[in-house]
Amino acid sequence: MTPQKDTPAGSVAAPPTTTGVGRLSLRAVGAGSWRRSPRLAVELLDRWSARTSGPAAEGTSGFPFEAVLGHFQAVGRNQADPDLIERLRVLAGSLPPPRTVHDRILANWLPGTFDHEDGNYDSYAAIPLLEELAGADGPDRIDAGLDGLIVALLADLLRFEATGLRANPNAAKQRARTQATFRALVRAGEIAPLAEDLLPSIPSSDTARGDRELAAADAVLTRVAEPVRHAVRIAMLPTTNRHDEVMFIRSVQTFELLYRRIARGLERAVSFVDGGEPSAAIGEVTEAADKIAATTLLYRVLTTMPRESFAEIRANTSGRSAIQSRAYREIELRGAPIPPNPQAPPLSVEGISLQEVFTAMPGGPAATALAAAMRNLDDAWRGMKRTHWGITLKIIGQVPGTGGTSGADYLRIAADQPLFPVLHPGTGEQDGGVRIA
Repeated sequence: MTPQKDTPAGSVAAPPTTTGVGRLSLRAVGAGSWRRSPRLAVELLDRWSARTSGPAAEGTSGFPFEAVLGHFQAVGRNQADPDLIERLRVLAGSLPPPRTVHDRILANWLPGTFDHEDGNYDSYAAIPLLEELAGADGPDRIDAGLDGLIVALLADLLRFEATGLRANPNAAKQRARTQATFRALVRAGEIAPLAEDLLPSIPSSDTARGDRELAAADAVLTRVAEPVRHAVRIAMLPTTNRHDEVMFIRSVQTFELLYRRIARGLERAVSFVDGGEPSAAIGEVTEAADKIAATTLLYRVLTTMPRESFAEIRANTSGRSAIQSRAYREIELRGAPIPPNPQAPPLSVEGISLQEVFTAMPGGPAATALAAAMRNLDDAWRGMKRTHWGITLKIIGQVPGTGGTSGADYLRIAADQPLFPVLHPGTGEQDGGVRIA
């Protein structure tokens, strides 16, 4: 995609109708020439590097995020200035050991600014940065950290879409996207129950107008801790300057954190069964099923993706396939032993699977109840995959997947694969291991 030309001094800014769903991002059209040009970012980065490498080193304080982000978001990551990218690469290799949460944020954010040749799904969506932040308060707070980030991501997306609606109040597609995002935030407690305190009382409505949605997003974001708001803001490095890629990246990030949360729950379920606490294991499995069922909220947002926009995003994200998702594959491995998927990077997890500890249980009411909970999770998991298949078929048709798969056909086959093959005699465990395209 060709970067936008600088607007001549005194000219009229591009009209709002050039922005929004199916069009350019407001961050591209509304950006001044100083954002599109890398000059300011390079100058401020050089000043910061000189200051922090000298005797009066200040850690990550004062890093010019605004200037760097302004350039990247105005032109797209793939069109960012090569000289700026190289400076960021050198900086990443020379950072001192992190001392603060902001040091760790910078260290985990930088690799995503220069991943053009060796990028993957994680670097595309800044997953290492978000996962690092989720664990910043200690291992006992990771689940709460994940839930808080999920809510913050949805609130930030709603703010972005509501701003787009205010610029284009009569755009039906923008209104539909904003409404779907609003509903996802209102009901975010279903996928992020430990962050319900971040959700103020938000009245639901069938009509999106922009102002109310923007107020709701701001009400949530003001309750979010400053490091989380900061990390969410900078974890947006789209490869293009299309409005729709912001929604896509936020959706990827939300799903990845949700999958991580579910994988942790299944790991605990195994420990509970091993420790003779089947009722606690049933609780974990039931909660996981409820979260998976609630992903329909997120998929309703994804269905607003125009086919032509996604075609451009796909063309700019080669090598960054969802088949690389570690959290998704961990859920599969926590569920049952499956053979490696040759199309996905290798992954292993410690310990045995839930299916293995379940089959080792003696018969009785506890085993029967756990089997019922596992079956509900299995049904929800396959239902989610069928939804993904249907959306993929609508948006990209039958074109091959970016991870080397057959695309929608691959997802159709994947949707038939159970999470717990032992509950489905005749399916054959050798058929496991398939993954979304």
